Amino acid sequence: MHTYYHHYAFKWEEFTQLAIATNREVVDLKYTITMGGDDFETNWSLNIFCKRKQKERVAEFIRPYLSPGVPFIKTKVNVPLSTD
Repeated sequence: MHTYYHHYAFKWEEFTQLAIATNREVVDLKYTITMGGDDFETNWSLNIFCKRKQKERVAEFIRPYLSPGVPFIKTKVNVPLSTD
């Protein structure tokens, strides 16, 4: 069963933070969106899993596409466990 969020296309201006994980091989993009028909904002994260020692290059590739002033940090990132 699929839900709407599985097929959502993000806009670059919806991303509010770019983070390089200090505890995983992950680049984390935080975003804020208002889904169609909703009257509230959704704040969540999109995890990009990287090969070993590539997360800095992946983050630098993404960074120019983000809006000016979007924070770029290094921090511990919580990654949800898979239910598969």
